[in-house]
Amino acid sequence: MRKPEWMGAGLLGLALVLAGCSSTPPSPYEKAAGEYEGVLPCADCSGIQVDLEMMNMDDTGGAYVLNSLYQGRSDEPMTTQGNFLVLKDAGPQQMPTIYELKGAGGNTIYYLRPLDNGDLEVLDTHMQSIQSGADMTLKRQ
Repeated sequence: MRKPEWMGAGLLGLALVLAGCSSTPPSPYEKAAGEYEGVLPCADCSGIQVDLEMMNMDDTGGAYVLNSLYQGRSDEPMTTQGNFLVLKDAGPQQMPTIYELKGAGGNTIYYLRPLDNGDLEVLDTHMQSIQSGADMTLKRQ
């Protein structure tokens, strides 16, 4: 084998070895990590401006900071912090993935369903889509 052919074969072999070494897929907590925002409906104000930051904590858990500003009622957002859980095949519709935001006292703040475009849909307390006609989406920033 001449030297150029040998080098070409070596490079091809190296490329095949590297292609076989795939990195591990991101954990559900890595996928959720990011910033989201939206305006959710409010019964006694013009809307709730929601800013949510979800953080991956070592691929086995997640934390969040949620700022909720009740438009027309307050000038200061209410801040909630806690952990979130990744639920698999959850709810009556067996959704593949749902994020459950838990407050400091262990209470559920929101159930969120990740959408294909990276946004999050806010679900009701039974982990179902809210049928109100209002936009229940927090957009990934």
